[in-house]
Amino acid sequence: MTDTSDGRVRADAVRNRQAIIAAARAAIEDAGTDVALEEIARRAAINVRTLYRHFPTREDLLADVVENYFAERIEPALRRAIADPDPRRALTTTLTETTAAFVEHRTMFALSNSGARTAGVTARYLKPLSEILSRAQQAGVVRADIVPSDFPCLVAMLVAGAGPHGDDWSRYLALLLDGLAPEAASAPLPGIPEGSRPVTERAEARKT
Repeated sequence: MTDTSDGRVRADAVRNRQAIIAAARAAIEDAGTDVALEEIARRAAINVRTLYRHFPTREDLLADVVENYFAERIEPALRRAIADPDPRRALTTTLTETTAAFVEHRTMFALSNSGARTAGVTARYLKPLSEILSRAQQAGVVRADIVPSDFPCLVAMLVAGAGPHGDDWSRYLALLLDGLAPEAASAPLPGIPEGSRPVTERAEARKT
C-alpha cells in the first residue's frame, strides 16, 4: 500500500469515527442513553461492524461522546475562567457556563454520570476546577470547606432547578453564589466530602 493510500485509509477512519460520535450524540439527544447501536450506525451511514471496530463496547462510545462534548463546551469555559484575573468572576463564569451547557443538553449531563469510563472523563476536569476554586478561596471570596468535587453536585442542583424550557436556573445560581461566600457559613459543612473517594468508585457505587 502506498503512502497516499495509507493516508486515505487513515482519513476515512478519522471521518468514520467523527461521524459515529456525532451520530451517537444526536441519537442520544433524541432517544436517550439506551439508544440502540444499530440506530447510531444507521445515522452515521456505516455498518455496525465498522462501529464496533472503532468502539468495541457501548461504554467506549459513550465516553468519547462525553469527552467530545466537554471539549466543545466545558473546556473553553474553564480556560476563560482560569484566564480571568478576578477570582469571584472566574468562579461565577465556571458555574454559569457549565450549567448553561448542561441545561441546553441535559442528556449530556446524565451521560457524564452514567458509568466509570464517562465519570473518568468528568474527573479530568476537576484539576482546572481546583485551580479556580483555590484562587477564590485564597482571595477570601469562597468558604474554605468547599472542595472541587462539590461542583458536579452544585451543577446538578442548578440543572434540576431549571424549568422545562431552560429558564429559572439563573435565579438559583445567584442564591448559590451567595451561599458560597465565607460570611454565609454559620458552621462547617457536615459529612465527608464526596471527593474523598475516587470518581470512578463513586460511579460504580451508583450502579449498586
